Amino acid sequence: MAKTGKELYDERLARVRAAIALEPVDQIPVLGSGPAAYAALEGVELADYLMDMKLNCDVNLKFHVDHELDGAQAHIFSPDVFPRQWFSEVCIPGRDLPTRNELWQVHEMEKIKQEDYDDLLSMGYKAWQKKILDERFTDVEAREAPFYEYAPIAGQRYAEAGVPVIIGGIFESPFEVLCGGRSLEAFLMDDVLEIPEKLNEVFAEIHRTNMADYEALLQSPAKPLGVWVGGWRGTPTMLNREMFIEFSWKYMKEIAELCIKYDVIPMFHLDANWTPGLDVFREIEPKKAILALDGKTDIFKAKEVLGDMMCIMGDVPAEMFAFGTPQAVYDYSMKLIKEIGPTGFILCSGCDIPFNAQAANVEAMYQARNDTAGKLGEL
Repeated sequence: MAKTGKELYDERLARVRAAIALEPVDQIPVLGSGPAAYAALEGVELADYLMDMKLNCDVNLKFHVDHELDGAQAHIFSPDVFPRQWFSEVCIPGRDLPTRNELWQVHEMEKIKQEDYDDLLSMGYKAWQKKILDERFTDVEAREAPFYEYAPIAGQRYAEAGVPVIIGGIFESPFEVLCGGRSLEAFLMDDVLEIPEKLNEVFAEIHRTNMADYEALLQSPAKPLGVWVGGWRGTPTMLNREMFIEFSWKYMKEIAELCIKYDVIPMFHLDANWTPGLDVFREIEPKKAILALDGKTDIFKAKEVLGDMMCIMGDVPAEMFAFGTPQAVYDYSMKLIKEIGPTGFILCSGCDIPFNAQAANVEAMYQARNDTAGKLGEL
């Protein structure tokens, strides 16, 4: 008899939780991530996919069900939520871009000036954020509304289909919040290096406000299974060690600790190279978090440094999906299963499966999972 949606949901979530706890699993859990690729593999134009949240959910959910994935990192996707997260304008195909089936674009520029910091400190972060978004961005609330309106429906659809949605929010350090709006060069050269004391005041106000919002969500009936604790720019290769700890890591650590307090999974979503800073993650309570790597951090070094206390996820690289062969993807996936797993490991693409991924290469990753199911004790 086929399993019910609830039975599948419980089985898959238990598998993910076992991996986080570094416990044995019957098969390597796999999480999905790659909205543009989902649309491409289904033959759906991105313009339609991004402007219709029901279609968006149809496409994403079909991918997860067809590939029997243990969970989704997100149920639906819209770049129109980015301005509120990163203060960067977004251009959508078919609306802002003339071609209907090209990737969305994030236009990073100095939307925020250094002199705006005085207003932030005097107004408070929430009022200041609203002022900036209203005055300097295009229809933010109207554009993001379809995503937030459909998200509860999407969550219910996934649950009924037996697919846990692991990530239910993005929790950011102040470094990530401001970096896009200031633009990288201005932020690093003019702010981090020239006015660190002022920046610490600004960060403290943003972090205080965000942490209150994060805690309210974690205390609510809508508490997610997990959240992304974002790491995009505040990396130990972008900043020297002292700056990394002061401006980035201390906030990420506090966010993760808040999640753990409420039994919510902090998934450190780490883009770029974090290899020199892997040791700081040992400050996180063991067997409670996921280290999600995108192919730039040395995942084998991560296993060496953190394998006794933190689940590692990843990290089949985007370029391998796009330009490699099915055999190369399969061999690398098997290497990950054997050397990063078989416990404390979740198989996944490095960040997202790319828009130009070859279907056969995507299938090869899942084939490695299938071929080792029930045999992990023999590896």
